Amino acid sequence: MIAELRKTARRTGHYLTRSLVCREPYRDQVLVVWLLVAGLFWIFLTGPADQKWIIYLALSTALVAVLAAVCAIDARFGIIPDKLVGAMAACGLAAVWLLDPNEMMNRLAEVGIVAMAIAAFRSIYRWIRGYDGLGFGDVKFLAAATFWIGLRSLPALLLIAVVSALASAFLLKSAREEVDGRHAIPFGPHLAVGLWLAWVFDPMGFLLG
Repeated sequence: MIAELRKTARRTGHYLTRSLVCREPYRDQVLVVWLLVAGLFWIFLTGPADQKWIIYLALSTALVAVLAAVCAIDARFGIIPDKLVGAMAACGLAAVWLLDPNEMMNRLAEVGIVAMAIAAFRSIYRWIRGYDGLGFGDVKFLAAATFWIGLRSLPALLLIAVVSALASAFLLKSAREEVDGRHAIPFGPHLAVGLWLAWVFDPMGFLLG
């Protein structure tokens, strides 16, 4: 277990250092990593430094650490490990319990709805197109992400993820690498940055007042 954690930490550190300075093999990840960093700085700079903010900061630090590991592994191997998704879901459940315990049952129901809806979409997409548009790891990631931001902010997550993925595709194309429907870039890092920004800034909360 400890050896696995060390290996994941090394891979994540390598991913972050290469991405931050736009170096191969993670040039296309530069926007993702800088947005993760910017969100963390935003929390540090704008928090009221009370007890609830300290809990929020601790939860956010745990989340960004897990998301960085998800980005590193998915960018390198094209998979989102179940252990990381499980850790994200467990921390998200803790976040609901600590910050808004009255929301617990609603959030559990939303997670179930999201998991079933996205799994159905994935199956229909494969039936129509003949290949997967989303990996099953992405489905589990989105279900776990719902613990953190709820069903309300899931559209914001997906919108941010799509824009981020398009930016990465542009970077890959500018480097003359092939990008098409069957050679798609890993979507996990873009889902990760979508979740992170939805958690930090709560865009739907802002729009809905």
